[in-house]
Amino acid sequence: MLAQPLPDLDAWSRYLTSRPIPVLSDTEEELGLLAEIEARHGTVDAHLINNAIGDDPLMTLRVLTHASRHRADRQVTDVDTVTAAVVLMGIGPFFRTFLPLPVLDDHLQDYPQAIASIHRRIRRSFCAARLVTEFALLHADSHASALQKAALLHGHAEILLWCHAPTLAQTLQERREQDPQRDAAALEEEVLNVALAPLEHRLAQDWGLPSTLLRLTDPDDQRSQVLLQPQRRLLTLALTLAERLDQEGPTATPTLDELEELATLLTLSTPAAQRLIDNTLA
Repeated sequence: MLAQPLPDLDAWSRYLTSRPIPVLSDTEEELGLLAEIEARHGTVDAHLINNAIGDDPLMTLRVLTHASRHRADRQVTDVDTVTAAVVLMGIGPFFRTFLPLPVLDDHLQDYPQAIASIHRRIRRSFCAARLVTEFALLHADSHASALQKAALLHGHAEILLWCHAPTLAQTLQERREQDPQRDAAALEEEVLNVALAPLEHRLAQDWGLPSTLLRLTDPDDQRSQVLLQPQRRLLTLALTLAERLDQEGPTATPTLDELEELATLLTLSTPAAQRLIDNTLA
Protein backbone atom coordinates (compact mmCIF):
# COMPACT_ATOMS: atom_id res chain seq x y z
CA MET A 1 0.00 0.00 0.00
CA LEU A 2 1.22 3.47 -0.87
CA ALA A 3 1.81 5.53 2.27
CA GLN A 4 3.34 8.72 0.85
CA PRO A 5 1.93 10.98 -1.88
CA LEU A 6 3.46 10.70 -5.33
CA PRO A 7 5.00 13.86 -6.80
CA ASP A 8 2.72 14.65 -9.73
CA LEU A 9 -0.09 13.65 -12.09
CA ASP A 10 2.14 11.47 -14.27
CA ALA A 11 3.40 9.48 -11.30
CA TRP A 12 -0.08 8.96 -9.89
CA SER A 13 -1.45 7.79 -13.22
CA ARG A 14 1.43 5.36 -13.78
CA TYR A 15 0.98 3.95 -10.30
CA LEU A 16 -2.79 3.51 -10.33
CA THR A 17 -3.01 2.13 -13.87
CA SER A 18 -0.39 -0.48 -12.96
CA ARG A 19 -2.29 -1.74 -9.89
CA PRO A 20 -4.86 -4.56 -10.02
CA ILE A 21 -8.46 -3.41 -9.70
CA PRO A 22 -10.32 -5.42 -7.04
CA VAL A 23 -14.05 -5.95 -7.46
CA LEU A 24 -17.04 -6.27 -5.16
CA SER A 25 -17.50 -9.69 -3.57
CA ASP A 26 -21.04 -10.02 -4.98
CA THR A 27 -19.67 -9.50 -8.50
CA GLU A 28 -17.01 -12.17 -8.05
CA GLU A 29 -19.57 -14.61 -6.64
CA GLU A 30 -22.15 -14.04 -9.37
CA LEU A 31 -19.62 -14.31 -12.17
CA GLY A 32 -18.27 -17.50 -10.60
CA LEU A 33 -21.77 -19.00 -10.63
CA LEU A 34 -22.29 -17.96 -14.25
CA ALA A 35 -18.97 -19.55 -15.20
CA GLU A 36 -20.17 -22.85 -13.69
CA ILE A 37 -23.46 -22.61 -15.59
CA GLU A 38 -21.61 -21.92 -18.82
CA ALA A 39 -19.27 -24.86 -18.24
CA ARG A 40 -22.17 -27.23 -17.60
CA HIS A 41 -24.87 -25.99 -19.94
CA GLY A 42 -23.42 -23.34 -22.26
CA THR A 43 -26.42 -21.08 -21.70
CA VAL A 44 -24.78 -17.86 -20.46
CA ASP A 45 -24.98 -14.78 -22.70
CA ALA A 46 -23.57 -11.26 -22.62
CA HIS A 47 -26.70 -9.81 -21.02
CA LEU A 48 -26.47 -12.20 -18.06
CA ILE A 49 -22.86 -11.18 -17.54
CA ASN A 50 -23.76 -7.50 -17.80
CA ASN A 51 -26.50 -7.99 -15.19
CA ALA A 52 -24.05 -9.74 -12.87
CA ILE A 53 -21.59 -6.87 -13.13
CA GLY A 54 -24.46 -4.41 -12.77
CA ASP A 55 -23.64 -1.71 -10.28
CA ASP A 56 -19.95 -2.50 -9.79
CA PRO A 57 -17.87 0.37 -11.24
CA LEU A 58 -14.66 -1.50 -10.45
CA MET A 59 -15.56 -4.50 -12.61
CA THR A 60 -16.98 -2.18 -15.26
CA LEU A 61 -13.62 -0.41 -15.29
CA ARG A 62 -11.78 -3.73 -15.64
CA VAL A 63 -13.92 -4.77 -18.61
CA LEU A 64 -13.81 -1.47 -20.50
CA THR A 65 -10.08 -1.12 -19.91
CA HIS A 66 -9.44 -4.63 -21.21
CA ALA A 67 -11.62 -3.96 -24.26
CA SER A 68 -9.62 -0.84 -25.05
CA ARG A 69 -6.22 -2.50 -24.60
CA HIS A 70 -7.18 -5.47 -26.78
CA ARG A 71 -9.00 -3.57 -29.50
CA ALA A 72 -8.82 -5.28 -32.87
CA ASP A 73 -7.29 -3.43 -35.81
CA ARG A 74 -10.53 -3.75 -37.77
CA GLN A 75 -12.58 -2.24 -34.95
CA VAL A 76 -13.49 1.33 -35.85
CA THR A 77 -15.80 2.28 -32.96
CA ASP A 78 -15.31 2.34 -29.20
CA VAL A 79 -16.69 -0.41 -27.00
CA ASP A 80 -18.67 1.62 -24.48
CA THR A 81 -20.79 -1.05 -22.76
CA VAL A 82 -20.00 -4.22 -20.87
CA THR A 83 -22.42 -6.15 -23.08
CA ALA A 84 -20.61 -5.08 -26.25
CA ALA A 85 -17.25 -5.94 -24.75
CA VAL A 86 -18.41 -9.45 -23.82
CA VAL A 87 -19.92 -10.01 -27.26
CA LEU A 88 -16.60 -9.10 -28.89
CA MET A 89 -14.60 -11.29 -26.50
CA GLY A 90 -16.92 -14.29 -26.44
CA ILE A 91 -18.35 -15.94 -23.33
CA GLY A 92 -15.61 -18.50 -22.77
CA PRO A 93 -12.73 -16.07 -23.32
CA PHE A 94 -14.42 -13.60 -20.95
CA PHE A 95 -14.40 -16.06 -18.07
CA ARG A 96 -10.88 -17.26 -18.86
CA THR A 97 -9.63 -13.68 -18.94
CA PHE A 98 -11.22 -12.38 -15.76
CA LEU A 99 -11.63 -15.30 -13.38
CA PRO A 100 -10.47 -15.61 -10.68
CA LEU A 101 -10.92 -12.00 -9.63
CA PRO A 102 -9.29 -10.05 -6.79
CA VAL A 103 -11.95 -9.16 -4.22
CA LEU A 104 -12.15 -5.81 -2.48
CA ASP A 105 -12.76 -7.23 1.00
CA ASP A 106 -9.69 -9.46 0.75
CA HIS A 107 -7.52 -6.73 -0.71
CA LEU A 108 -8.43 -4.31 2.09
CA GLN A 109 -9.00 -6.76 4.94
CA ASP A 110 -6.78 -4.67 7.24
CA TYR A 111 -8.54 -1.42 6.28
CA PRO A 112 -12.25 -1.69 7.17
CA GLN A 113 -12.72 2.09 6.94
CA ALA A 114 -11.50 1.98 3.35
CA ILE A 115 -14.01 -0.75 2.49
CA ALA A 116 -16.86 1.24 4.04
CA SER A 117 -15.81 4.43 2.25
CA ILE A 118 -15.60 2.67 -1.12
CA HIS A 119 -19.08 1.18 -0.69
CA ARG A 120 -20.44 4.61 0.20
CA ARG A 121 -18.78 6.14 -2.87
CA ILE A 122 -20.18 3.40 -5.09
CA ARG A 123 -23.69 3.91 -3.71
CA ARG A 124 -23.43 7.59 -4.64
CA SER A 125 -22.26 6.75 -8.16
CA PHE A 126 -25.05 4.23 -8.61
CA CYS A 127 -27.62 6.80 -7.46
CA ALA A 128 -26.28 9.28 -10.03
CA ALA A 129 -26.36 6.58 -12.71
CA ARG A 130 -30.02 5.80 -11.99
CA LEU A 131 -30.94 9.46 -12.15
CA VAL A 132 -29.07 10.30 -15.34
CA THR A 133 -30.40 7.18 -17.07
CA GLU A 134 -33.97 8.28 -16.39
CA PHE A 135 -33.16 11.83 -17.49
CA ALA A 136 -31.56 10.57 -20.71
CA LEU A 137 -34.40 8.19 -21.55
CA LEU A 138 -36.95 10.95 -21.15
CA HIS A 139 -34.69 13.17 -23.26
CA ALA A 140 -34.69 10.40 -25.93
CA ASP A 141 -30.93 10.72 -25.82
CA SER A 142 -28.74 8.46 -27.95
CA HIS A 143 -25.99 8.95 -25.36
CA ALA A 144 -28.02 7.31 -22.57
CA SER A 145 -25.66 4.36 -22.18
CA ALA A 146 -22.57 6.58 -22.12
CA LEU A 147 -24.20 8.89 -19.58
CA GLN A 148 -25.01 5.94 -17.35
CA LYS A 149 -21.41 4.69 -17.52
CA ALA A 150 -20.02 8.19 -16.95
CA ALA A 151 -22.08 8.52 -13.78
CA LEU A 152 -21.23 5.01 -12.57
CA LEU A 153 -17.50 5.55 -13.12
CA HIS A 154 -17.50 9.06 -11.65
CA GLY A 155 -15.21 9.11 -8.64
CA HIS A 156 -13.14 6.10 -9.69
CA ALA A 157 -9.92 7.98 -8.90
CA GLU A 158 -11.02 8.36 -5.28
CA ILE A 159 -12.12 4.71 -5.13
CA LEU A 160 -8.72 3.59 -6.41
CA LEU A 161 -7.04 5.88 -3.90
CA TRP A 162 -8.87 4.04 -1.12
CA CYS A 163 -7.87 0.73 -2.73
CA HIS A 164 -4.16 1.41 -3.08
CA ALA A 165 -3.35 4.29 -0.71
CA PRO A 166 -5.92 3.97 2.10
CA THR A 167 -3.95 5.94 4.68
CA LEU A 168 -3.69 8.89 2.29
CA ALA A 169 -7.39 8.59 1.45
CA GLN A 170 -8.19 8.59 5.17
CA THR A 171 -6.07 11.69 5.70
CA LEU A 172 -7.89 13.45 2.85
CA GLN A 173 -11.28 12.51 4.29
CA GLU A 174 -10.32 13.80 7.74
CA ARG A 175 -9.08 17.08 6.29
CA ARG A 176 -12.35 17.50 4.41
CA GLU A 177 -14.33 16.95 7.59
CA GLN A 178 -12.16 19.40 9.51
CA ASP A 179 -12.49 22.14 6.90
CA PRO A 180 -15.68 21.55 4.86
CA GLN A 181 -15.61 25.06 3.37
CA ARG A 182 -12.14 24.63 1.90
CA ASP A 183 -11.80 24.37 -1.87
CA ALA A 184 -11.79 20.64 -2.63
CA ALA A 185 -9.13 20.71 -5.34
CA ALA A 186 -6.74 22.79 -3.22
CA LEU A 187 -7.13 20.42 -0.29
CA GLU A 188 -6.53 17.38 -2.51
CA GLU A 189 -3.37 18.95 -3.90
CA GLU A 190 -2.08 19.58 -0.38
CA VAL A 191 -2.56 15.95 0.63
CA LEU A 192 -1.85 14.16 -2.65
CA ASN A 193 0.10 16.66 -4.81
CA VAL A 194 -2.70 16.33 -7.36
CA ALA A 195 -6.42 17.13 -7.55
CA LEU A 196 -8.72 14.16 -8.08
CA ALA A 197 -10.71 15.53 -11.06
CA PRO A 198 -7.71 15.91 -13.41
CA LEU A 199 -6.32 12.61 -12.11
CA GLU A 200 -9.58 10.87 -12.95
CA HIS A 201 -9.59 12.30 -16.47
CA ARG A 202 -5.94 11.33 -16.96
CA LEU A 203 -6.65 7.77 -15.81
CA ALA A 204 -9.54 7.55 -18.26
CA GLN A 205 -7.25 8.71 -21.06
CA ASP A 206 -4.43 6.36 -20.14
CA TRP A 207 -6.79 3.42 -19.89
CA GLY A 208 -8.30 4.31 -23.25
CA LEU A 209 -11.87 4.54 -22.00
CA PRO A 210 -14.48 5.26 -24.69
CA SER A 211 -14.16 8.67 -26.30
CA THR A 212 -17.78 9.59 -25.54
CA LEU A 213 -17.11 9.15 -21.83
CA LEU A 214 -14.09 11.41 -22.13
CA ARG A 215 -16.04 14.07 -23.99
CA LEU A 216 -18.82 14.01 -21.42
CA THR A 217 -16.45 14.53 -18.51
CA ASP A 218 -13.51 16.60 -19.77
CA PRO A 219 -13.79 20.07 -18.17
CA ASP A 220 -11.41 21.56 -20.74
CA ASP A 221 -13.07 20.24 -23.89
CA GLN A 222 -14.66 23.42 -25.23
CA ARG A 223 -16.09 21.76 -28.34
CA SER A 224 -17.91 19.09 -26.32
CA GLN A 225 -19.21 21.72 -23.94
CA VAL A 226 -21.14 23.06 -26.93
CA LEU A 227 -21.98 19.86 -28.84
CA LEU A 228 -22.86 17.83 -25.73
CA GLN A 229 -24.18 20.69 -23.62
CA PRO A 230 -27.52 19.11 -22.62
CA GLN A 231 -25.92 15.72 -21.89
CA ARG A 232 -23.17 17.26 -19.78
CA ARG A 233 -25.71 19.30 -17.83
CA LEU A 234 -27.92 16.26 -17.22
CA LEU A 235 -24.88 14.40 -15.92
CA THR A 236 -23.86 17.29 -13.68
CA LEU A 237 -27.36 17.59 -12.23
CA ALA A 238 -27.48 13.85 -11.49
CA LEU A 239 -24.05 13.89 -9.84
CA THR A 240 -24.89 16.99 -7.80
CA LEU A 241 -28.14 15.53 -6.49
CA ALA A 242 -26.54 12.16 -5.70
CA GLU A 243 -23.79 13.89 -3.73
CA ARG A 244 -26.34 15.93 -1.77
CA LEU A 245 -28.35 12.81 -0.96
CA ASP A 246 -25.17 11.12 0.24
CA GLN A 247 -24.29 14.04 2.52
CA GLU A 248 -27.72 15.07 3.77
CA GLY A 249 -29.73 11.85 3.57
CA PRO A 250 -33.06 11.01 1.89
CA THR A 251 -34.64 14.35 2.81
CA ALA A 252 -32.23 16.19 0.50
CA THR A 253 -33.91 17.92 -2.44
CA PRO A 254 -32.74 19.76 -5.55
CA THR A 255 -32.68 23.52 -5.44
CA LEU A 256 -35.30 25.45 -7.37
CA ASP A 257 -32.67 26.50 -9.92
CA GLU A 258 -31.67 22.86 -10.45
CA LEU A 259 -35.29 21.78 -10.83
CA GLU A 260 -36.00 24.55 -13.31
CA GLU A 261 -32.91 23.68 -15.35
CA LEU A 262 -33.86 20.00 -15.41
CA ALA A 263 -37.40 20.87 -16.38
CA THR A 264 -36.13 23.02 -19.24
CA LEU A 265 -33.76 20.35 -20.51
CA LEU A 266 -36.49 17.69 -20.45
CA THR A 267 -39.35 20.01 -21.50
CA LEU A 268 -41.25 19.30 -18.29
CA SER A 269 -42.98 21.44 -15.73
CA THR A 270 -41.05 21.99 -12.51
CA PRO A 271 -43.43 19.76 -10.48
CA ALA A 272 -43.07 17.04 -13.12
CA ALA A 273 -39.29 17.24 -12.84
CA GLN A 274 -39.58 16.79 -9.07
CA ARG A 275 -41.88 13.78 -9.54
CA LEU A 276 -39.38 12.24 -11.95
CA ILE A 277 -36.64 12.49 -9.33
CA ASP A 278 -38.91 11.17 -6.57
CA ASN A 279 -40.07 8.20 -8.67
CA THR A 280 -36.51 7.35 -9.72
CA LEU A 281 -35.28 7.30 -6.13
CA ALA A 282 -38.35 5.57 -4.67
